[in-house]
Amino acid sequence: MTQPPSIPPRVKLGGSSPLPPDGSAMRDASLASSAEANHRVARPPRAWLTALIPILASVLALTLVVGGLSLLGYPAWGLVRRWVHGAVGNHLQIAASLASACPLLLTGLAVGVAFKSGVLNIGAQGQYLLGAVASVAMATRFAPPMPPQAIVLLSVVAGIIAGSLWAGVAWALERYRGVPIVLSTILLNFVAAYLATALLHGVLQARGTSAPQSAEIGQALWLPVLIKYTNLHVGVPIAFGLAVVAWLVLRRTTFGFEILVTGSNPQAAALAGMPIGRRRAQVMLISGALAGLAGAFQVLGVAHFMTSSFGNYGYAGIAVALLGWLDPLGIAAAALFFGALDTGAQIVEESSLGLPHNMADVVKAVIILVMLLLAGWAAQRRLKQRQGD
Repeated sequence: MTQPPSIPPRVKLGGSSPLPPDGSAMRDASLASSAEANHRVARPPRAWLTALIPILASVLALTLVVGGLSLLGYPAWGLVRRWVHGAVGNHLQIAASLASACPLLLTGLAVGVAFKSGVLNIGAQGQYLLGAVASVAMATRFAPPMPPQAIVLLSVVAGIIAGSLWAGVAWALERYRGVPIVLSTILLNFVAAYLATALLHGVLQARGTSAPQSAEIGQALWLPVLIKYTNLHVGVPIAFGLAVVAWLVLRRTTFGFEILVTGSNPQAAALAGMPIGRRRAQVMLISGALAGLAGAFQVLGVAHFMTSSFGNYGYAGIAVALLGWLDPLGIAAAALFFGALDTGAQIVEESSLGLPHNMADVVKAVIILVMLLLAGWAAQRRLKQRQGD
């Protein structure tokens, strides 16, 4: 009769639960895994590198542009000094830089919030234009008999609604006809530009001119100015306040959390029962409203009339959003920087140095190119590190 196999004795390690004889090997493996995990946690975080990329890109781009201008015969130090003084040299220049940052901030928020949710809204330019058209139409043609303050508020609301509805057209094309938003918004920019020109040649055209230009908005309907002899209107602090609100919503609310999850991992959002389609539609309408508000503020607070060439702030907003890493506070900082660039460049162009026209746009383009190169290098570095782990 065969004997049953002997049962090995159980061994206790430090009062822990019984382990088989090879428990020491399992313990060693567990300790090794824990040590490796601790080693990974103990590694210094690299988030600071990501935050520094826009700053490094700006410094490198400015160095390249100023260095290139110095090679062409421009005095480098005098150029930088005059540029900085023109942007922040006194309270009037600071006010001008803040006013220039306002439309950039709002269109940047429009793009950034949409991109955060995975909606590639490239149509901020068209939404901005139609927001301006709706505001100038309300202020010059269709305002009911109301107090001036009420007409100003009604004109701002008209710009918000026009921008939101124009963004809603792109969403409807995707929802019901399968047209990708990234494509429809690009094409709708051109439609909006031609539509604005047609209206400025037609019902909104100023009397006594053949140019595509609206009538001038009466001074009683201008946005209140915060500093005399400047364009620093009341819409500027509102725009920066909206940036703070957007940051709080994205970081502190369920709605913001669902937007972030929908944009970063729609599969996980669907498994969690989040209304992906509804959230993207809401974000698209909010995005268009922000761009339309930018147009309303620009025409009521700065220009006071509208022409067919009313600025490309919608396209510039894409660069602002990218430079700010799609974060509302980062977008605010990027808008301030770009606004200062524009104001300083205008002063240098008008000075004896004779800086070439649109040099600020050249600097912005170089900044975005350098930033994309640095971001690509950082992403490739992170990928190699993960593969090495």
